[in-house]
Parts: sequence; C-alpha cells; structure tokens
Amino acid sequence: MPWRRPRKQVERPINVSRSMEESLADAAEGEEEEDAVDVADVDGASIVEAATGEPDDDRVPLELATKLRAAAQGGSLAASAVSASRSRFVRGEPSTYPESGVDLAVEAARGLRLRNPVLTASGTFGQGVEYAELFDVSRLGAFVNKGTTLHSRPGNPQYRIAETPSGILNSIGLENPGAAAVARTYGPIWRELGVPVIVNVAGYSVDDYVRVVTEMNGTPGVVAYELNVSCPNVEGGMLFGCDPGLAAEVTRAVKAATDLPVIVKLTPSATDVVAVARAVEEAGADAVTAINTVLGMRIDTRRRRPILGTRSGGLSGPAIRPIAVHITYQVAQAIAIPVIGAGGITSAEDALEFLMAGASAVQVGTATFADPLAPITVIEGLAAYVSSSGLASIRDIVGAALPRGERSAES
Repeated sequence: MPWRRPRKQVERPINVSRSMEESLADAAEGEEEEDAVDVADVDGASIVEAATGEPDDDRVPLELATKLRAAAQGGSLAASAVSASRSRFVRGEPSTYPESGVDLAVEAARGLRLRNPVLTASGTFGQGVEYAELFDVSRLGAFVNKGTTLHSRPGNPQYRIAETPSGILNSIGLENPGAAAVARTYGPIWRELGVPVIVNVAGYSVDDYVRVVTEMNGTPGVVAYELNVSCPNVEGGMLFGCDPGLAAEVTRAVKAATDLPVIVKLTPSATDVVAVARAVEEAGADAVTAINTVLGMRIDTRRRRPILGTRSGGLSGPAIRPIAVHITYQVAQAIAIPVIGAGGITSAEDALEFLMAGASAVQVGTATFADPLAPITVIEGLAAYVSSSGLASIRDIVGAALPRGERSAES
C-alpha cells in the first residue's frame, strides 16, 4: 500500500448533547479535504485531479490532458492503468505460500473449477484492484465484484452503514459505473491480476439482467455470473428471489445469453428458500450462493428515526452465520448443483462449518472490513486443516455433516 506521511492530529470535540451519528459527522468535518490532500500527495496529482479523477488542465500540458481524455473515451486508459499498476500490485511466488501442495481445488459451479474454495463476497471487495495492493489476489479461488447494473447508479443516501452486535447493517445501494464502463475499465486489469472474476449482476427487470451479461460477455478474467435476485421487480415490486417463478425466469433468460456458468444468490427473505433453489436449478442455474444479507433496522433513539438513509438495510457478519449455515444445509440436500456458502465467515473454522453443511465453496465478506487479509487467513487455515487431518483433499469434507446418503454434488 502506498506510504503516506503521518497526518497531524486535529482535535475535534464531540458534542454529547447530539446523537452519536450527528456527533461523528461534526467530528469528521474537514476530513474529506484532508483525504484529498493525502491522495494528491500519493499520486503526485493536484487537488483538482484527486477530487475529480480527471486531468487538471491548469497543471497538465494540454496535449497530455487531451490524450488522457481520449484514452478514457476509447477504452485504452484501462490498458495504461494496467501498465502503471503492475508495480503496485502485490505479487508472490506460489510455491512459497502455505497452501502450496495441498489439494484445495473445488467445483464451485458446474463447469467452474477453482484452485481453492475461498471467494470474496460481492460489495466487500470492490473491483479487486484495491485489495491487490495489499496481497496477492491470485491466491483466492475467485472474487465477486461489486453489484453491476446496466446503467451507472449513485447508490443510496446517507447514512449507509450502522454497526450492530456481531455485524453491520448496510444500505450502500447498487453504486457502480454501469456494465459497459466496468468491462472497459477493469477487464484488462482483471486479466493481469490472474484471479478468476465472478460478476455480480443486478437489475429491475429480466431484460436488465440479460443486457448486463451481454455487455460483460467477453470481458477478460470473467469466469461466471452471480445473479443478485434480491432486487425488486419493477412490474410487481416483489423481490425476484422471493418468488420461485420470477427467479427461474431470470435464470433461464441469462443462461440463454451466455456460455459461462450462472450462479443465483439466494435471499433469506424468501418464504421458502429451498423452493427457489429448486426452481433456479430446474431453470439451468449452475450453482447457488446461500445467502445474501438478512433484512434489518436500527433506530436512533435520540432522533426517534431509523439510522439508515433507506430505513432498513442488509445485516451481515457473524450474527447471521447460524442462519446461513442452516439454509446451506437445507439447500444442499435439495439440489444437485453446487452451493456456495456465505454469511459471517471470519475464519477457517467458520468456513469448515459451511463446507460440512454441504457447500462446495464459501465467500468471505464483512470480515474483510476489519481485516483485509481475512480471505487469505481462511485459505491458509483450510490448507492446515487438510494437512493435519490427513485428508487427500478439501473435497473430502464437503457435505460431511449431511444425513447419510445426502452428500452434496461436490463430494
């Protein structure tokens, strides 16, 4: 990670007569400008460039500024970014990693075999580029990018995050630059990172999902699509993932639009999650992810209003792990396609619970906010478990806790 000079400590008193959220906002006043100065120092940019992400014509020669804008519009800026980024991405020698020589390979979805079962969850790992400055992301089984929509979206109003016991509530929203921009900007970089990319797709109609996949098809590094069916259908308002028929419809349409594996991310908000899993399997899904966040809310008792800008949000973190393990256990017995477990995984021990419950792979999400190296810690822990247990492969324990005769597709 780039070195930054220590920031001068500035005392900002907390007004105890106001709510915690309002007090924190007061205390943070001015930090945005300080951050811009820091970013400018790191990148050798002007404040204007740091704030806008575009060349400052007063500082950059006009010819260079024109070339940069032309590159951005023509798509070659991404290639330039790859060249400039190579030096800052962390690389390593695979043979020196603790997981080297241990068979951690899994089939995370039909037709998708990964080097190990540890993925990162959508919305917690950006576009992968940010974490590539901290560790060698090619060690991951794969990473799932931030939810991608057809057109750019600004995300939800503040506040977007609220802490809860053993987890967080988030209402970030589907903030992203749109499918075409994601493909153009990050595709060449993903190719260089050497880690399989699963694109998380979101939309408000069946056509939305299909058009995102069509835009992303052929993007370097992309090996599969994960459908976020926790979006409301604009025609009826119901979440796609709450209705087996709607979930099957969007799955079937996306399968017809791509040759890559299609994974459906199940929502715990469904009345019958198993019924949805069976429906998408029948519609051609190659795997399911269990589960997305659990709907929740916090109230600011001083203001007597919900804390989040959208009132409710998605609960994630260790608080939901027992729910996610239970749903994984149920779904793994009901379908033949692989299940990817997700929800509150912070350690190899947590990941083993999901694998033994029938998951073929797992996603690490919220844990990366507290420890960016959490996915690597899980990988190393799983490798140590396989070695110390005398197993031939991590696949030997997939579905180990399921009733006899109900082992998952991976085992």
